[in-house]
Amino acid sequence: MNVAFIRELHSEQKKARHKKIWLVPLVFLLFEMLWMLWQLSKASLNELANGYFMLFYHLPIMNTILLPIMIAVIASRLCDMEIKGDTLKLLYTMQKSSRFFDCKFLCGLKYLFFFTIGHGIMILLCDRMYHFKASLDIPMFVAYLAVTFCVSAVLFVIQQMLSLISNSQIMPLVIGLAGSFLGLFSLFFPAPIARLIIWGYFAAFPCVQMNWERATRMIEYYKVPFSLYEFLTFLAVGIFIYILCKRIVVRKEV
Repeated sequence: MNVAFIRELHSEQKKARHKKIWLVPLVFLLFEMLWMLWQLSKASLNELANGYFMLFYHLPIMNTILLPIMIAVIASRLCDMEIKGDTLKLLYTMQKSSRFFDCKFLCGLKYLFFFTIGHGIMILLCDRMYHFKASLDIPMFVAYLAVTFCVSAVLFVIQQMLSLISNSQIMPLVIGLAGSFLGLFSLFFPAPIARLIIWGYFAAFPCVQMNWERATRMIEYYKVPFSLYEFLTFLAVGIFIYILCKRIVVRKEV
């Protein structure tokens, strides 16, 4: 990483300083916290005994609904200063368009990283408040956070590309909203079709599944093996998506 890139990255951070983008992940984080507390407050003693399993089953579904919208808003807020001011041509005379894209991406990852860390802290706080009997499964916890961050990163690069090639931020935001609904519906699609919908990938690598007994109305959560091979395949596809999105932005005429 050369000095010029570090200077340009610092410049991007300074540009975003007064836009209060950090409020976006904070609001979504607080909303998910309130939702978790509401879910736990009405849970049975049997469910609370396995509170971590309950959270690791339901949170990926909540992420599928909420995070595509959050990511679209963050990307839009980061990119709209250049689009509104029509300053891309000026910026590209002072720095390479490829480095500009990289700097924007790293700035966005900062918000996603702290959101993921906050997510993990909230899960631990729920344990302190409701005293789960089952201990925390560390590999499951790490896998959940890794999936949340990596899927968010791939969606962010798509939204960043859309924000940088659009003359208005309405279209990227609409796609983020549509992706939220499409990701939720993909949970009911056959697996071959669901794999084509990247917005639903928050729930595509489950560590926990659920059995519901209709007669007794009892819910049982159980652990399933994490598919490391499929996750690594997703990361490889994510790298390809990053390269493709970057190429699209770099080749755009300004």
